[in-house]
Amino acid sequence: MNGTTRSIVRLVAALLTFAALASPARAGGPLANCQAGVPYRWPSGGTNIPYNPDQGGLGPLTNAQATALVGTAFGQWGALPTASTTYLDAGPLPVDVDITNFGPYLSPTAPDGLSAIVFDDTGEIFDFLFGPGSGVLGFAGPEWLDPTTCTIQEGVSFLNGPSFDDLTVALDVMVHEFGHYQNLAHTVVNGQIVLGDNSGPTPNDTFPIVSLVGKVETMYPFYFGPAAGMSTPHADDIAMLSFLYPSPGYAATRATISGKILGPNGTARITGVNVIARNVASPYDDAVSAISSDFATDLSVGAPLVGTYAIRGLTPGASYAVFVDEIFAGGFSTPPKTPLPGPEELYNGSSESADASTDDPAVFTPVSAGAGQTAADTDIIFNAPPPGPLDIGDDGTMELFPAFPIRFCGQDFDSLWVNANGSLSFGDGSASFSESIQGHLGGPPRIAGLWDDLNPAAGGTVAFEASRRAFTVTWTDVPEYPAAGANTFSITLSRRDHDDDDHDDHHGHHDGDDDHHGGSGNEFTVRYGALGATDGLAGYSCGGRITSGFEKETSLRTSPAQSRRTIETRGKTAVFEIFTAADNDLDDFKLEYEGTSGFDDDLEPNDTLARATRVRLPYNSGPETFTEIRPLGHDVDFYRFSAKAGEILVAETVPGNQVDTVIGVFDGAGTLLAADDDSGAFGLGGLSRLAIIVPATGTYYIGVTTFPDFGFTGAGQDFGRYVVTINTYNGTILPLFDDDAVSLPLAFSFPFQGQNRTSVFVNGNGNLTFGAADPDFSETVPELLAGPPRIAPLWDDLFPGDGLVIAEEKHDSLTIHFATVPEFFDLRPNYFSVELKKGGAIRMDWQATSRGDAIVGITQGGGAADPGPTNLSRFDTLSPVGTTYQQFVGFFSDFDLFFDDVAFGMGRHGGHDHD
Repeated sequence: MNGTTRSIVRLVAALLTFAALASPARAGGPLANCQAGVPYRWPSGGTNIPYNPDQGGLGPLTNAQATALVGTAFGQWGALPTASTTYLDAGPLPVDVDITNFGPYLSPTAPDGLSAIVFDDTGEIFDFLFGPGSGVLGFAGPEWLDPTTCTIQEGVSFLNGPSFDDLTVALDVMVHEFGHYQNLAHTVVNGQIVLGDNSGPTPNDTFPIVSLVGKVETMYPFYFGPAAGMSTPHADDIAMLSFLYPSPGYAATRATISGKILGPNGTARITGVNVIARNVASPYDDAVSAISSDFATDLSVGAPLVGTYAIRGLTPGASYAVFVDEIFAGGFSTPPKTPLPGPEELYNGSSESADASTDDPAVFTPVSAGAGQTAADTDIIFNAPPPGPLDIGDDGTMELFPAFPIRFCGQDFDSLWVNANGSLSFGDGSASFSESIQGHLGGPPRIAGLWDDLNPAAGGTVAFEASRRAFTVTWTDVPEYPAAGANTFSITLSRRDHDDDDHDDHHGHHDGDDDHHGGSGNEFTVRYGALGATDGLAGYSCGGRITSGFEKETSLRTSPAQSRRTIETRGKTAVFEIFTAADNDLDDFKLEYEGTSGFDDDLEPNDTLARATRVRLPYNSGPETFTEIRPLGHDVDFYRFSAKAGEILVAETVPGNQVDTVIGVFDGAGTLLAADDDSGAFGLGGLSRLAIIVPATGTYYIGVTTFPDFGFTGAGQDFGRYVVTINTYNGTILPLFDDDAVSLPLAFSFPFQGQNRTSVFVNGNGNLTFGAADPDFSETVPELLAGPPRIAPLWDDLFPGDGLVIAEEKHDSLTIHFATVPEFFDLRPNYFSVELKKGGAIRMDWQATSRGDAIVGITQGGGAADPGPTNLSRFDTLSPVGTTYQQFVGFFSDFDLFFDDVAFGMGRHGGHDHD
């Protein structure tokens, strides 16, 4: 698109808030940054920023009234003498936008020369997007951006008409939204006090609280009504607009305070902390905020501007109290730090430290700067909790900062989270009390001593001890919820001694790029005492950006006689065991884990069609192949393969991943035939799926990138591991919807359970039956035994209406393929096939499947006796006679047959060809 990109700010889901002015935003900073420290701006200093008003009415307002009010709202910003912005009504939109035609204005495929101000006259658009009664009054932001010049090309705003029954309300909402339109973010200064916050660090009201009528900042994310005075920009709003679009000489007339927000170890730079500067002489009228890292484009450890803040537009020579303040609620694209890594506190000059005995959170040292000057190095260090018991409560989580850096799965961390429910996690806390394989693999990087619903609030202790070489967290006699039994175990992280190992493994595939996952990580040890819990999960996971989601569990203790075991971790994205019933055997055991390593995408360099990785279909990249988009904004992957005319080509990025993918299919000449963003796994991470009929025999390519890189140039705005499946199918697509069945004649006589079968029913819920169809979606063992003769590759409540069921018929075989078929109300795809051979042999084959509940197996039915379950993954060949089954239970079950096959009556096929 000639260097143009769609603004991620506009395309992320608007976050709903009470009486909201909804737009995701960076607090106190810009909505979108082009580069670290360089926000996007309208060109020419904001001169003649264009807008195109709708042709319709806006609730109680006529079109003429609404259009005039839009001009007045922009004029509130244009009246600021410290900013250079002016605004231009560039003419009305070509249509009256309503529920029938709003799509091209919400999601245009390319710049169209319009910066739409959409009047949702009836509110139907907002009801459709957010649900009836959502409280969302409007949203806005830059829409198309030019990263080569760091300029905004077009903007957009939608306004909810039925909410505008008062002209003052309408003006307030418009002024707020048009702030976003100019790339201003939400701010938090006085508005949070209205919600019950203190005027200084909690629990201190550093300044006497006064009436806040007319004193709530325009860009606060909640609307409090006309009395708040939000149509008039306040000091915080003025400072940001004037920084983006300064009038001549503005910077020389104002002061700045800047610094870093540091963790209790004094070195970790913390993102997402709101920093407020209040003029001691006028604490509510002259107050400006910023959020740490709001000008950073990469929030990883050590990236430019991470943990830094700058509060601009201050009164020269005035004395300011500067303090950190946790954000209660609201939508922000710089993720707010919740909870903070220590108590809220004021900047205390030379007394700043992690020691609360000398750095009193309630005491401040005034900060001031002259005109055109900056009071730099105004660093705030959070106070540290002392070693010992943690007040973590039930399902609580707390961030702590070891004295040494942590390297885990090739990632660098300067803190860890202690989770009450028996684990340490990195990058984010985990309050989840319901352990699952899906949560373990898809959540934050984690070391699980015993992830279970533990309750330290009901007994026992969770405590930590630290040195320069080791960091230990111990759960002692902690019961399961509500207060059952007691569990004792500890997790110890040890300091790495060989920092130069970081240069051993690296991503050499990115030419000139030294960003890599390599190097050994910190060793960690888990020691178990007495365990009362019989369920739970133990082990580690590299988290959702690195695991494939298809890793299988393993037994951590292989013999009751073992007292300790060393776990090899190099090259393994997860090692874990989940316990059910009474099979937890970790009592009085010690697990020593080698330091985890980084992971290389060995298919690189494949970032152009000419360098595409050649694969043989069917192809699945996971879990054995580590495929990754990295670094952010500089990678795209291509796969080359052959396909025949008339084949059904299906390509999809499949669950287990957090990365927001875009996929496309290209012909041999490099022409893009089709692309998809979010058709796969809706709501589960932005995964992608496409299906086409191959137009001609030849070479084709699948490209994988991240949103919004629809040009497949590598300019995406996300990164991480993905798993891609690419298949072609021959045959007939069966007309199956929900709980349907189709009868198929067989081209051969198929012997099954003592009878020769000449036809078969294909049931949409993942099984084949003989003699009668079975639409049953609630699979149970009694129904399996009592029902018709059945072959069940994946009997579950499936929804083939959102996938494909394909019958591939040959003279001596019939293969039924379920391709990208989700569970009902789930939409995570499942790929599996079942083949019936003329001689009576059966083969079931699974590719990428979700971990949902299911029954797999065969039976003669008709009241068959229950032989008990069989672990199908342990057998090469099974008998095609009688009943053999395995039941997987639970929404996120322990299903482990993905990328596997099972044969009944013939030799097992040896896996899938890749090259």
